[in-house]
Amino acid sequence: MEQERISKQETGITLLALAITIIILLILAGITINAITGDNGIIGNAGQAKEETEIANEKEIVEKATVQAMGNNKYGNIEEDELQEQLNKETGEGKTDATEIGEEFEVVFNESNRYYIVDKDGNIGEAQKIIKDKNPGDITVGKDGETLDGTKEKPYEIWCIEDLCAFSKSVNEGEDYNGETIKLMTTLNFNSDLSYSDINNKYKYDEVTNAYVIEETSEKTLKELITDTNGVGFIPIGKGGDEVESRFRGIFDGNENEVRNIYVNTTNKAGLFGGSYQATIKNLGITGNIISTQNYAGGINGNGFWTSFYNCYNKATVKGKLYAGGIDGHGSWGEAILENCINEGDIYSESGYAGGISGSYAGKINNCCNFGKIECSGYAGGILGQSAGKIQIINSYNSGDIKSRAWEAGGICANEYAQAIISNCFNTGKIILEIGSTVSSAKVKGIGGTQITNCYNIGELDSKKSRYAIGSVTITNCYYNSILVGEVEDANNIEDISNWDKKEFVNLLNSYKNEEGQYPTDWKKWKLGKDGYPTFE
Repeated sequence: MEQERISKQETGITLLALAITIIILLILAGITINAITGDNGIIGNAGQAKEETEIANEKEIVEKATVQAMGNNKYGNIEEDELQEQLNKETGEGKTDATEIGEEFEVVFNESNRYYIVDKDGNIGEAQKIIKDKNPGDITVGKDGETLDGTKEKPYEIWCIEDLCAFSKSVNEGEDYNGETIKLMTTLNFNSDLSYSDINNKYKYDEVTNAYVIEETSEKTLKELITDTNGVGFIPIGKGGDEVESRFRGIFDGNENEVRNIYVNTTNKAGLFGGSYQATIKNLGITGNIISTQNYAGGINGNGFWTSFYNCYNKATVKGKLYAGGIDGHGSWGEAILENCINEGDIYSESGYAGGISGSYAGKINNCCNFGKIECSGYAGGILGQSAGKIQIINSYNSGDIKSRAWEAGGICANEYAQAIISNCFNTGKIILEIGSTVSSAKVKGIGGTQITNCYNIGELDSKKSRYAIGSVTITNCYYNSILVGEVEDANNIEDISNWDKKEFVNLLNSYKNEEGQYPTDWKKWKLGKDGYPTFE
């Protein structure tokens, strides 16, 4: 036994001496200690390489199990039990957990504390780390206990759905976060247990405060309450009344993350945010269902005064009573910016205005596009339902179908309450005005706006009322395809491109010159798209 202890000790000394010798040799070769042990050092890079190898192996396991699960289903679908069975064959029982979360599946590797999202088509997302917030419900404290002050350097942090709910409650009670920054630190999925700090805590919905509060005697968890489609769902951030109070006034940075499978059902302003004022919301995506039975609804924001949006996208279905928009339901009446935003969700307004990007907005919309279906009893637009104040829309397009059941529908803008300058835009979506409309002034417009420049429309116009390939006001350098669009009533200042060479058409759009004899610097250049028509570079 004594000899064994000596042998182990000698082995340890030998390995230590070998390690020291290697380090000395590396130093003599000109490699510093920091290059060996620093964040980007040899040891650190070795650890990173090991992690990358583990992730590649895990992803391969998920891919194999997913393919097999789909192959074993006669319809090619993925079933939770079958996916779990195939994962067990690859890893052994207890090593992974597969859970259905809406239209997706979550695969957790218990030893590495990582998980992967598998969609219904079998596509597999990147590895994500399971992170537990040690201070759920307090966004002023980081996940490990560090103090945050809302500055750019130390923004308030949202790590879990409890944090998101607490943030909403504080805004609705009067904390506006004016000038402060809140950052979403990870993607949150309302259907996933992993997005809650403690999935077992019991909650109740308090009608008086319109908030979820911990209640030990309750039989429901927060997840059960907030995803119940017979309830109110998530309580939007900000009440959004005519007053400034109880509106969000800060900077919300989604940090390239998503809020997934949100459900909102309210009589007030609906969205992830209900109401905002002079706020900035950026780098955020959202999926789910958002409903306002009496008011405004937007994928990101229900109602914003002078609120700007950057790099946001919506895949949620949005339904509003009056105004509905993919990003913003009813926007500001003053100057604001809506830039680099995309809508893929279907947008419905019962009686007012619906737009793929916004139901109503003023200021500037730049580089935005809509792929969702837009439908409204009033005014339906691919990008904008109504210009609430003077607005400029540039570098934007619509490819979704648009339908108005009574008034007007436009490929870019439906109704011009104020000046709407539309430049360098196009529409390919079908625009429909229902035959039953009895409004004498009802019309469909391929683009829409009060001043339209360097735009084109190839979307079919389906209406027994007035039909305009581009619009009915000031038009410069605009085009349409008479074969695709059909008979129109535009003046003679639009050109039919149905027999043109498509490459020549691209060159023509790129050759536009303004009053200074230059192609506008804020306009995107055009190229030939996959469908044979111009799109943006």
